Amino acid sequence: MLSERIASLAAQAGGGRCLSEVVVGLGFTLVCLDDGACGVAYTLRDELERGCDAFNEAGKIRGREVREVLPWMGGSSIIASSVGLAAANALLLPPEQAFSGDLMAYLDLKAGERVVTVGRFRPMEARLKRAGVELEVIERGDHQAPLSACDVALVTATSIINNTLEGILDVIAGAREVVILGPSTPYAPGAFEGSAVTVLAGSAVSDLESVRRIISEGGGTQTMGKALGRWMARVA
Repeated sequence: MLSERIASLAAQAGGGRCLSEVVVGLGFTLVCLDDGACGVAYTLRDELERGCDAFNEAGKIRGREVREVLPWMGGSSIIASSVGLAAANALLLPPEQAFSGDLMAYLDLKAGERVVTVGRFRPMEARLKRAGVELEVIERGDHQAPLSACDVALVTATSIINNTLEGILDVIAGAREVVILGPSTPYAPGAFEGSAVTVLAGSAVSDLESVRRIISEGGGTQTMGKALGRWMARVA
């Protein structure tokens, strides 16, 4: 499984480090380690467990070694999965070959190309439409037909959290670029080798104090803005 490969690479990068802080916000989850490294992942609040205790591990995470929570990624508990992915992102820094820039400019989209987004990327959707592409946005439901015939696929990294990414990638055939996109994206090119994925377009925390405050107050991607550095990395 992809989540297992991501967890394995993260563990190799520093699985013995300990968690010093975990913040589960309405929009994102933040994990900080004892060496100051930190990572974020989306909080899928629409899929949270119902009840007074949404997360049974609450109050028992700080001080644990990262390797203990990495296997939570892709599991049945949505909050635990977000914590696991955020912990992985704290360990998986942008690789040496990573580069910054405008994703759309890098993709060099042509008018008439078929672009499918799995997940909503509202600021990008307006730009895609202006570029003259044939755009289809998939949030839930059947994604096989549009993905099997697209030229470019932009897939939300939150699909790692609810364990739907591999099913999405399985139906992509012939796309020239497949991008895993969003702050939850793990910089683990090796985990995606052999898959349809060609580009990882994620973020690294550049202003921890701002990110901590925004996440704890319920903010999301747009609010964090410049507090996140955005990087791209190709999958070999």
